[in-house]
Amino acid sequence: MKSRIFVIALLVTSLFSCQHNDYEEPLDAAPALTISGFRNGEPFTISAGQNGLVQTTSLERNKFGVMEWASNFIQASCTGCDPVFSVSVNDQENETSQSCADYQIFESPQLLFATAPSTSAWTSCSLGLSEVQDADDIVFTATNTTSVNQTEFEFTSTGIQEITTQFEMEMEGNESENEIHIHQTVYAGDHIRLSAPFLYEILENEAGEEQRIKMYFPELPDLRATHWDINGSESEQETITLDIPQNQLYRIELFFIHDESGNTGSFSLQFNHGFPVNSQCDEEEHIMPAPHIHVDWNTPTPNYERVFLAYRFDGKTYTSVNPGNEGGNSSFEIISISDFVQGIQEKSAKQIVCTFNALLVEEGNPSNILELTNCTATIGFSASY
Repeated sequence: MKSRIFVIALLVTSLFSCQHNDYEEPLDAAPALTISGFRNGEPFTISAGQNGLVQTTSLERNKFGVMEWASNFIQASCTGCDPVFSVSVNDQENETSQSCADYQIFESPQLLFATAPSTSAWTSCSLGLSEVQDADDIVFTATNTTSVNQTEFEFTSTGIQEITTQFEMEMEGNESENEIHIHQTVYAGDHIRLSAPFLYEILENEAGEEQRIKMYFPELPDLRATHWDINGSESEQETITLDIPQNQLYRIELFFIHDESGNTGSFSLQFNHGFPVNSQCDEEEHIMPAPHIHVDWNTPTPNYERVFLAYRFDGKTYTSVNPGNEGGNSSFEIISISDFVQGIQEKSAKQIVCTFNALLVEEGNPSNILELTNCTATIGFSASY
């Protein structure tokens, strides 16, 4: 039976990345974020703050729907270039950003490398809710599908499709049920992301007054937000602040374009008794993705709880995704996890110390091998939006 993994048809969904604020060491400090070891028997070191490198991190749902942690060493002067070195870790099955990223995956003493790539036909999926607590009477629909059950669908044609859900929520301080509708554009038959939830934070406001919500365009590598439609009024501002009455029909729609394919899509959220905040993360000044539908595409190789290494060396890109890491001397062990007091991306972060040995093969030329041995890495991960 095919395993399923959650995909936000969306990034920040589920589908969406953290806003990047690169971490670079002060010039007079010993590097705190670094990787060192032996490459084919020769010593090597990669450090933030040296040779033009900085570190970025992200936590997002990858194209196969798994929540993926990434810690990257990149050239600060090369916008859009692939990282020089990246360590990515797929989280556990059914993990979502709703858990507010408790870093539980890094409490495992040892993780395995992914040895085969994930694949999907992008035609069969199940749907669920993210960033929502205590929803009732949930109904999902999808265009051009046959329904296996209330949440599982098989697309009968490929191309641009629409998925929707409607449900009710009890809102604190309001006796009426909040009736909520969500609409998202997806693409069946290929991995083309056409919509994503916007990001929002709750701003301070006097008790009993309207909700004050600040909304942001999500920052996604493959999808560009273009404009809002809020109750019929359009705006191209990347951030908007709204004062939302508690008992008024509100509809917020965000439009997107996938530049590579030229396809367009949208994400919309409608409610009638206040903005449906995530009750697990509803503190002020915490940026969160809006409630949305996650799409669980069927895939035979989900690669849960697996590690991926990518290394750009001598003009070539090498990957740890190969059968050579199925056993033998390959290993990835986590030594410690602690608070990273400097923070990354202007948010709290964790510093992970790990050791690893791995075989990396050149992409497109698996006979060209890099053997990394006796490596120690001190890298940062940030989960805050």
